[in-house]
Amino acid sequence: MQTLVIIPSLMHKYSFSAPLAWMFSDHVAQVRGIYSIDLNKAVVKAYDSFIVELGWFIELVEFDLIVRFIRKHNKKATILFGGLYAQLKYREIFANSPVDYFIKGDNEVPIKHYLDGVDPRAIPNMVGRDFENERRYVFQQEDYKSLEFNLDWFPDYFKYLAGAALPDDEMDLRFDEMPLFPRYLEKPGENLAPERRWRVPPRGGYHYLPMLLTARGECPIAHAGCEYCLGSRKELLCSIYGRRTLIMDNETLIYHLHKIEKKFSRASIVIGNKFDYDFRGHFFDLEVTIEADYFNRPEDIAKILPAFRQAKVHTTLYEDTLTCKKVRDAAEIAAFQALEDENHQVYFLAFGNDAEASAIPKQRQLHAEVILPHWTNYDFYDDRANALRKSREWYFLTGQTNLYPLPRRISTRLIRSIAFRVAYLLNKAKLIDLSKKVL
Repeated sequence: MQTLVIIPSLMHKYSFSAPLAWMFSDHVAQVRGIYSIDLNKAVVKAYDSFIVELGWFIELVEFDLIVRFIRKHNKKATILFGGLYAQLKYREIFANSPVDYFIKGDNEVPIKHYLDGVDPRAIPNMVGRDFENERRYVFQQEDYKSLEFNLDWFPDYFKYLAGAALPDDEMDLRFDEMPLFPRYLEKPGENLAPERRWRVPPRGGYHYLPMLLTARGECPIAHAGCEYCLGSRKELLCSIYGRRTLIMDNETLIYHLHKIEKKFSRASIVIGNKFDYDFRGHFFDLEVTIEADYFNRPEDIAKILPAFRQAKVHTTLYEDTLTCKKVRDAAEIAAFQALEDENHQVYFLAFGNDAEASAIPKQRQLHAEVILPHWTNYDFYDDRANALRKSREWYFLTGQTNLYPLPRRISTRLIRSIAFRVAYLLNKAKLIDLSKKVL
């Protein structure tokens, strides 16, 4: 079965579902992946089977536009959807979008059956509009080593990444220098000034695919203050996946890194569990971004940072991750900085006042206000009305209007241009704070 996988363009270069790097490795010849920005009538008519990602709520409006565009131009289409936000809200999505199937819980084996043409009613974990199969497949600890990484099915990922402007450690977000909020998907050679690339992280690198998640399922370090993360919904996730969290051990992580470096030049790692990794004695010919969410000391980072050709580590200024209770002392920050060289850097996630008062060099500060604004809190986007409103706002702000009918595309672009010019002038006059309006 030839299947088109469609990834919302809104989150391009910023956030991906890690399973994309291994989910279709056994069916590369049968699957093609594109961003929704390239979706058109001809492409839709060329396929009868579609998979649409819904990884985070901010993509909700774009997701609905994608599936309705498919439905409009291909009446025979079969649409499977998936993603972490979808796991939490699949019943709502069935009720509000013209989709056909969903896989509840772990999906490595069910997706293989689906692509092999097995009747969905016979596939474990599969949900349809009028049925819900028993969750008989659960990913186990021993399954970690069976993951194979392949992105040959998704050449657009590398095409767009090659044309993207790289973050600049010397630049900061400057909301007073944003006259028209240019499209998020910059065209190669456009050379937009960094302060105008408002959604591109100004420093700290990208979270590249393949992405290795050391904790799978509920977050093992969830605590008061991290309600923004879906992983903090511990009991809900356990009920969905039918298991507690799984942790990738040191040996398996090293095994995968050596395997990845044979095919890819870049990767990323998200460490969301107790920091117990040691890569000393190994070298990986990779450029990596490492997000160290679990509390760590300089000696912990020293065990992993030098093992890569290039590496950027994102850690936190705080002793207790992002709850902002106790800031690391200057000696510890200096010890982190002592690990750096031309190809290895350590960045600190912090809230503005704490960052400014600390000993962190400005070019190593990652501002939490930008990464975790108020609407990233689960209590906000758990309400469908809030999720729709904010996702519609972002679709409008970033200029992603290609899936609207032509009259609405024209009117939306005109309204957007006028609204942004007015907002810019009001911001320059200090009558509004554009950063708060956007974030």
